[in-house]
Amino acid sequence: MSELGQVLQRAREEKNISLDDIQKVTKIQRRYLEAIERGHFHVLPGHFYARAFIKSYAEAVGLDPNELLSHFQSDLPAQPPQEQLERLRRRRAASKEPLQAGRWVTQTLLVLFVVLVIGVIYMAFVNRTGVDTAPVPGDTLTNRPQVGQPDNGSVNIPPPSPGLGQTGNVSGETIPPVATPEEKPVLTFESQQGPLYEYTLDKSAKLSIKVSATTGDCWVKVMDKRNGKAIGEKAGRTLKKGEENTYEAETTAYIVVGNPKSAQVTINDAPVDMSKLTFFPSNISVKIKQAE
Repeated sequence: MSELGQVLQRAREEKNISLDDIQKVTKIQRRYLEAIERGHFHVLPGHFYARAFIKSYAEAVGLDPNELLSHFQSDLPAQPPQEQLERLRRRRAASKEPLQAGRWVTQTLLVLFVVLVIGVIYMAFVNRTGVDTAPVPGDTLTNRPQVGQPDNGSVNIPPPSPGLGQTGNVSGETIPPVATPEEKPVLTFESQQGPLYEYTLDKSAKLSIKVSATTGDCWVKVMDKRNGKAIGEKAGRTLKKGEENTYEAETTAYIVVGNPKSAQVTINDAPVDMSKLTFFPSNISVKIKQAE
């Protein structure tokens, strides 16, 4: 048995948690949990999954996964070159989508610019071919006939139309000002580092986070910073299918979700598209921060 496995097992037993409980929370098979406690890391499906499983196990028993992995780095199996290449491919695949979105925005702006130029040219052409009603030297409004009116030496100038909030000259009713629709907050993908996804949110003073268990049970924990003070339950909470929970944060929050395929996360009513996230393999972490 390795020293890392002993530390995890001792923490689990001190909290009176069984391996079946850990399996339910992390969705990691019991045989992998037993292999971690015994130090049989060769049983785990690769170096990356070994680290991910150990992190999930540590979080489930209340330990700091980063500090634990840093201290027992020598106990972990070496990362093979092939696995490093595979992780690089996944990162490149995850970064393509924001680049494609930026390219689409650029093309749309270019089309709108071309349409605007055509519209300006058309209006200039129409104005040049219309009737010239500009005043000339020595001309006044009292001696120029209007278009479509006989030249009788006078011009009838219509009264100005009432503006917004003014009384009209027909019914005397007041026209209320038009309300400007409130803009919804925009959730923007920034970067990915392993199972950690970072987003920014604009137009918001505080963060309102809602996690719903849509298709099955899921485990959730929200912190004010990574491995910082928990918002809500200190050890996280398991949501049954159909349940939801709301968390309030200031400017930054970390959301850890176990079994994310069964969860839906919204930030100030802006949904996180869970279908486009890569699960590693049983949980993900989402960092939300306000745009500067």
